[in-house]
Amino acid sequence: MEHGLSDSKVMATFFLITYNQERYVREAIEGAFSQTYSPLEIVISDDCSSDGTFLIIEEMCAKYDGPHNIVINRNKENLGLIGHINRITSLSSGELIVYAAGDDISLPYRTAKLVECYLASSRKASLIHSSVYLIDNDENRVGMRLPPVISGGLDIHGMAVSGALIIGATSAFTRNINIIFGPITYSKCIEDLVMGFRSALTGGLEYMDEPLILYRHESGITAKSGRRNQSFDEFLRRKLCDQDGYLAVLSQRLADLKRIGNSDLQLPIIIKRAEELLRRKVWTRNYRFFKLMSYSAKSDLLVVFFNSWFRQKKWRIFFPVQKLMHKRLKERT
Repeated sequence: MEHGLSDSKVMATFFLITYNQERYVREAIEGAFSQTYSPLEIVISDDCSSDGTFLIIEEMCAKYDGPHNIVINRNKENLGLIGHINRITSLSSGELIVYAAGDDISLPYRTAKLVECYLASSRKASLIHSSVYLIDNDENRVGMRLPPVISGGLDIHGMAVSGALIIGATSAFTRNINIIFGPITYSKCIEDLVMGFRSALTGGLEYMDEPLILYRHESGITAKSGRRNQSFDEFLRRKLCDQDGYLAVLSQRLADLKRIGNSDLQLPIIIKRAEELLRRKVWTRNYRFFKLMSYSAKSDLLVVFFNSWFRQKKWRIFFPVQKLMHKRLKERT
């Protein structure tokens, strides 16, 4: 048994990752300190924040007198989310690593529930995840959210090409994932799309049908607040940025499948990647119409070509109209 623990105990690491979240990090740290599970190591790792985030971390950890072992890390330079995620296993010692974001609040029993689910799988699960309570910036609960892999009923084939799997901030994963696959090599990846798929390929995902986090859906990197005021060019840049992340995920999935010798799922990912690259050409209007249409026909992607063409036409025509209507409605209210 690892770490000299009995079969009923799992050494867990609660890994809180922060970057420029001084407004919310205090509540996130309080959530970490409130965890009822033991033995627990709490690692608070800051990605070289330029605001007061790390000062708050130092202040709160200096005052902590609870039962958990506390480790503080500050990266010497900003690694970005993927670079920071890649550091998790080297900074932690737990068999199970509970991931937490610096702008969300973990409920006190979160780690205990995740470990319970992990043990129920006979330690075979690679990743355990849950639903969340949605909260606004004032911490009012405004609803719940299920992870897409559950609400969409995705199987492994659906997961291979999906752009939405788990809610990453709810996940706990085993060190074994990084031992098998190594670090994430595509820096533009969305980490939960990589970790979720890697887990499905190995020990599998286990789902806790219970919200274990207060999730700020309007403050994180996926927040949509403020998008109504963007110009069309800003809208298109955001779409292309989102697509960059998805393309990186597809490339990482192909690399991961090759690493473990799985050829069954590679073809649908290759096809999906070709579709996305075609959409990109159409959306940016970086093509000659008949030449690209001919290529699409030969590649059996003609439907994708025309759907993308009509969509970008609709965006360019209706986006300014929709924005103007929203502005007038706002003026009336």
